[in-house]
Amino acid sequence: MIKKMLSSLIVVTLIVTGSSAAYASPDESAKVPTTQTTSISKDLYTVDGDFLGSLNKTTTIEQVTDENGKPSYTSTVTKDYELAEEYAAIPAYTEKFADSTKITTFSVTEENEVLVNGEVISEEVNDFPISTLSQAGGPPTISHYYSNSDDTRFTFATYSGVSFKFDHGVYLGPTGSHASRDNITRSNSRFYDAKAAMDSAETNVRDTYLRASAFSVAAVLAFFSMGTVLGFLPAGGALGFAAVELYNSFNDLQDDVGDAYYAVSRM
Repeated sequence: MIKKMLSSLIVVTLIVTGSSAAYASPDESAKVPTTQTTSISKDLYTVDGDFLGSLNKTTTIEQVTDENGKPSYTSTVTKDYELAEEYAAIPAYTEKFADSTKITTFSVTEENEVLVNGEVISEEVNDFPISTLSQAGGPPTISHYYSNSDDTRFTFATYSGVSFKFDHGVYLGPTGSHASRDNITRSNSRFYDAKAAMDSAETNVRDTYLRASAFSVAAVLAFFSMGTVLGFLPAGGALGFAAVELYNSFNDLQDDVGDAYYAVSRM
């Protein structure tokens, strides 16, 4: 997997723009946005290692600090996919890996509560004690599938959610309900829905690992939870950008695992 992660990252570019406060009044400089744009091109693979296609992803985060020193963020993530011919012919994959633009807003209240798209996010969100895990989890302990020897019948198993912790490395663990099905063939109406969701989760697990490592460096922390990440949003600057990117990747992973659970539980 390490080789795959390294080889799949083809292009990464980072552009940060802003304006010097030296040429603006305090009221004006407080509202000058700082924008970070990150572009990544990479190959995608399924859970079982098949080449799935490629992704061009651009993330633009605009950070604005108000007159009270409270930062807010608007994240715009654009994804452009090019699927391999085999997968481009499967509706569940063209739906799951459809080109998209997702806008997410982050703000901080006077009480330092974090709002994501206007909703309060708990600082305990998706956290769990490290002692509950034996090793960095990854997809197998959360959401996975495998086939029999002749690749005609499959076993699917998934939880409905995923938890996060960083302790000198990323730990991902299962939360919520569990669903599993055995002897599933490709003719099952939910087969490709479940498989596509799990294949997407494979990519977002790797993205979460990378973003968490970047946040660890920016925050100079060896241990943190997702609640800690959100707690750095009021700090603004590079830490705020890193927190937004990690939250975005982990939220995409949560969506994938939720979609996988929905499909498997209805097989």
